[in-house]
Amino acid sequence: MDRTAILTYNERACRFRLKSGKEVFGVIWETMKQDRIVHYFASAVERVRYKKAEAINDMETCNKLVTEVDIEEIVSAEPLN
Repeated sequence: MDRTAILTYNERACRFRLKSGKEVFGVIWETMKQDRIVHYFASAVERVRYKKAEAINDMETCNKLVTEVDIEEIVSAEPLN
């Protein structure tokens, strides 16, 4: 998927299908990191934990909870809610 397509699913719990055929369930969101846009993936529960850790500036916990994702590897998304 490209950035325009993935924005429809930004911050929404979804089932994502990857080019490899694997299905993953969770949330994708984007942020700026050193002058570039990056996309992160986490389970819905981990995303809530991430937001709480981010609110208190606990970046160590934030880094443990997310995975940077290449959105070009996503072939489809289906919202769960």
